Amino acid sequence: MKYFKPDFELDHFSKMDANWLEHHRVKTIFSDLDSTLAIHDEPGGDDLRIWIQMLKNHHVKLVIASNNSQGRVDRFCKPFGIIGFGKCAKPAPYKLRKHMDEIGASTETSIFLGDQLFTDVWCGKLLNIRTVLVKPIGKEHEPIQIVLKRKLETIVKKRW
Repeated sequence: MKYFKPDFELDHFSKMDANWLEHHRVKTIFSDLDSTLAIHDEPGGDDLRIWIQMLKNHHVKLVIASNNSQGRVDRFCKPFGIIGFGKCAKPAPYKLRKHMDEIGASTETSIFLGDQLFTDVWCGKLLNIRTVLVKPIGKEHEPIQIVLKRKLETIVKKRW
């Protein structure tokens, strides 16, 4: 069960404010996209735009790490001026480990942000970085396979 238990649980990505990031020595955030930063298949909102600007002001790099297509990731990232990697094959860590090396991210100052235990948290644990689980955004818009995974997550959470 230790691979599915996040290091931190927050209601929303914006709870990682400048003080939180500094306290936890975060320099790079690898983040899931759909249901973590935005409603499934939607662009991010003003709250995300404000948060990304705060990250940039504090020299924290946000990197999207998604199992979505690269096209979806690029359409999402471009308006915010951030980088993103699609088809990451989460929870498998090999592609993200390569991307970490490419951008010079260290395990000590990186975190993985996501809304799912079986992809995001598990991937972060396999990468040996701290993990942050947030409540899903726009849960009512999620595809059926995600709804089913959430039922399994509920069972796992009861065993913590």
